[in-house]
Amino acid sequence: MVALERAAAALPDAGKPMADLLMEPWANLLEYHPMAAAVLLVPVGIAFLLYGFRLYRWLVVLAYVGIGVVLGMAAALYLDFSEPAGIMVGAVVLGVLAWPLHRAAWGLLGGMLFAVIFVEIADVVNIRGATPLVLVGVVAFIAGVALTVLLMKPLIVVITSLVGAMFLALGTVSLTEWWPLVGDPVGRVIAARRYIPVAIVLLLAAVGSVLQVLDTAESRKKKKKKKRKKGGDDE
Repeated sequence: MVALERAAAALPDAGKPMADLLMEPWANLLEYHPMAAAVLLVPVGIAFLLYGFRLYRWLVVLAYVGIGVVLGMAAALYLDFSEPAGIMVGAVVLGVLAWPLHRAAWGLLGGMLFAVIFVEIADVVNIRGATPLVLVGVVAFIAGVALTVLLMKPLIVVITSLVGAMFLALGTVSLTEWWPLVGDPVGRVIAARRYIPVAIVLLLAAVGSVLQVLDTAESRKKKKKKKRKKGGDDE
């Protein structure tokens, strides 16, 4: 994330408090309260892994609450008013709007994700200068919105499965850290072979995607049966 780190370094001093606000509580939870992290992350991870297509609205809302926290804090610093108030207002407003406008919110989220990824890629391939990077970001954002909306259902399945797999993996590792007899060997294996956690997350996400597809197919069959039964009763 070199490009993003450079951009954050170029921001005013607000950049560090924003990053700390978003990342430090999670890092502290994982490091100092592994059991609490496991209790929180494992059930949520399993839910998104198995039923992400049904729960994706909540994922969108959580993402926009996070964006609202950052924007609210930036607005508070820029307009020189209370930071907690700005954080609260930003999180509540974007979180509330994301629920009824979930389709538009999903598309914008996809666009932002594409923009971040391609700006990072542009930096890796040595594309420099504000104008080229802005153009890359704008084009990637538009393409990301279009693809996210057009491929909405499959992307929901894939993304919620990945989120669920990451939460489940993090929660499980936190649980092992609470028990040093298991946690220490697990930590050494992860440190020596960093590809193992990635492979496990991808495998879990693949299994979750398959299960979600089967679940959605079954729910469609049930809906069709209900419609047929209702039609027969009306006749």
